[in-house]
Amino acid sequence: MNVINIKHLLILGFFTTVLNVFGQTSDSTRNWDNQIYIGNKVATAVGKWRFSGELQVRLKDDMQSLDNWFLEGVTTFLLSENIELVPDFRISVKPDEIEYRPGFGVVYKFLKKNFQFVNQVKWQIDIDNHGNNDNGLRYAIFINRKIADKLISNFAFGAFYRWRENFNGFEYFRFGPGLGYVINEQHTINFNYLISAKNNQVYWEWAGIPVIQLLININKDYRYVPAKYISF
Repeated sequence: MNVINIKHLLILGFFTTVLNVFGQTSDSTRNWDNQIYIGNKVATAVGKWRFSGELQVRLKDDMQSLDNWFLEGVTTFLLSENIELVPDFRISVKPDEIEYRPGFGVVYKFLKKNFQFVNQVKWQIDIDNHGNNDNGLRYAIFINRKIADKLISNFAFGAFYRWRENFNGFEYFRFGPGLGYVINEQHTINFNYLISAKNNQVYWEWAGIPVIQLLININKDYRYVPAKYISF
């Protein structure tokens, strides 16, 4: 059994687990919201280092209310062809609070011609202006495949585990397909559609989330090929 087949089995196992969790939600408590994430990301690189900044707006309640908007800075050290170290910092502005979120992630990527299999493990702590400090750990996989000169298909799956004073457990799962269109060497626009299930400690809140992101690369002077993934 080759490496790609093993990874396909792992993905199937993840989805089986998620569907079992979702199936525990009774019909009387299921709901649905249409949300949208719109972002603009600027990136540059010097040798083994990659730097990026993103402004993103997130709307909820059938895209009629502000969930939050944030600024995020990310520094990526391309440790080797397959491993990246990724510290980041995000400031989120919500209707009722401001949240500061330092984080640190490790990315392992399997590379083949026109194909990436990306694994991301990331710790974060969410610090708001009400004195709350909530820890979280996420694991996400991203499958990217170039299908034409200007088109990149992808699929994403992510699980987020939260621990804080009054809750320990999985807070959300998100997964869905996407497509990237390479406009030119410097500009790429990414489209994704994510299915989201969020644990509000009583039942799972469901949502469909289109994600639209314009990526601007100032330069592409990479020592190694960087992993391609989106911010959940």
